[in-house]
Amino acid sequence: MSSKIYNVLIGGKAGEGVKKAAQVIADLAVKHGQYIFQTDDYQSLIRGGHNFSLLSISDERTYNTYAKADLIVSFDQRSILRHLEDMAEGALHFCNEGDSEDARVIPLPLSALMKEHYQGPAHISLSAVAIFAALCGISLSALQEIIKAEFRRQVDENIAYAAAIYALIKERYPQGQRSLAANPDLPAKNYTGNQAIALGAYAGGLDYYYGYPMTPASSILHYLAKMRDTHGVYAIHAESELAAINMAIGSAFAGRRSAVGSSGGGFALMQEGFSLAGMVEAPLLCILSSRPGPATGASTYTGQEDLYFALNQGHGEFARIVASPDSFERAFSLAAELLDLAWECQSPAILLTEKQLSESMINLDLPVDDLHPPLSEEAKYTEPYERYALTESGISPLKFPGAGNCAEDDIIKWNSNEHVESGVRTDTAFTIVAMRDKRNRKYESIVKATQKYQRIARYGQGEKLVFAYGSTALELREAQKYLPFRLVVPIYLEPFPFEELSEYQGAEAIVVEHASHPNFARFLKEKLNVKIKTNILRYDGRHFHTEELIQKLKEAFDA
Repeated sequence: MSSKIYNVLIGGKAGEGVKKAAQVIADLAVKHGQYIFQTDDYQSLIRGGHNFSLLSISDERTYNTYAKADLIVSFDQRSILRHLEDMAEGALHFCNEGDSEDARVIPLPLSALMKEHYQGPAHISLSAVAIFAALCGISLSALQEIIKAEFRRQVDENIAYAAAIYALIKERYPQGQRSLAANPDLPAKNYTGNQAIALGAYAGGLDYYYGYPMTPASSILHYLAKMRDTHGVYAIHAESELAAINMAIGSAFAGRRSAVGSSGGGFALMQEGFSLAGMVEAPLLCILSSRPGPATGASTYTGQEDLYFALNQGHGEFARIVASPDSFERAFSLAAELLDLAWECQSPAILLTEKQLSESMINLDLPVDDLHPPLSEEAKYTEPYERYALTESGISPLKFPGAGNCAEDDIIKWNSNEHVESGVRTDTAFTIVAMRDKRNRKYESIVKATQKYQRIARYGQGEKLVFAYGSTALELREAQKYLPFRLVVPIYLEPFPFEELSEYQGAEAIVVEHASHPNFARFLKEKLNVKIKTNILRYDGRHFHTEELIQKLKEAFDA
């Protein structure tokens, strides 16, 4: 693997601050001119179990983590045993004194130093931060500053404990392990994929976000709630998924841009509301962040099993938009695009992603203040106003209750039953046909509307052709540093971008996805008659480490 990549692994029990330690190390690396990619592996437990965070650090953009770590800090015996085989050549693996007799693991007096420097609760996670700082040439003053910023309780005790660990490592390893070459021009702020999605929706003019917490979508709700005073987006924790989607549709009825988010189980409960949005032609952004199922499944892990679930969401026939971000930058831009498209076409839109992108973190620049102007509705008004007026485009006039939004004699009526142009219910055969034909005409309008955005992405060169979607593209882009191949990634899945992908009709390709059935491969065969040479599948809830994916690609290329 590349010597430019420095891989750090922090392991321990839930509640020991494993993820926090990795995040602070990531912040330190970024402040010292490095790119980072962090991902977290954790069980659905508040206390106990085994958690670990992986962090890849480099002076070039990194898209994925690696299985072999250069620095490992284990806070308990389970972590030591679990990660002994994850040590790269020349790796340093630290633990607490008494936790291991393995010669490959280096004991440190973590507990003894905690007793010496803390009067009350102690932060063992700070030891990992101090070890990293000492081994990577980061000054003690820089370490102290970040401790003050990130650990705001027991500041003096924290600093004293970290300084003791720092001095111990400096004494034993005066040459350090890694030099961080400062690059001041790199992006200085870290974002998770869910944070990028939240900020993108905000940039698209989001007013209200509704959700009922379900990993891995939960942090969108939490992040937007923290932004309430600075960004003006209302984040509402509803009493259920059913309430969330119906409240979001109610907000759209009142003229406010709204979104909902959940994972597969929660989104299954939203299906009736999604169909309601299709019938009443509500502009609604839905964020579906996948994890392995069915039912509760592996609730804190990643998967791409919900492809056809998203494509066929809701009952009945109506136009919808489904798209999946292939990067953190795209997560931001796509959230804004889909919110705009939902309003332009008066159709529900789904941003389909998965835990690997939602909860992983990188440093990047986001134009968070580049707000999209609201779409003008004036060109769509007709007199007299009819909510479901039959139009050539299938998109009808849209007004909202309230002074300044409609005339006094306008009737603002949305109806979940089949209806005539005014919104009044009907069962008349010819009216049902006319209204369904109107809604079906939206499909071509949606196709035209999506064409102003980037609908597919291509990466790399080479004879070998690989298809993927979503965050799997990130894993493959890291593998491209070691293997030459062409990677094609559809961003928009519905409507399918035939124009951009027509050159691949009948092509032979390898397809990589996180599912036990080759769903995406079947999708490509249906749409493009792609000849599948090999399906590379992973369905244990874990992402592909770079080394593992390289090996599987080599085997597929040579088959």
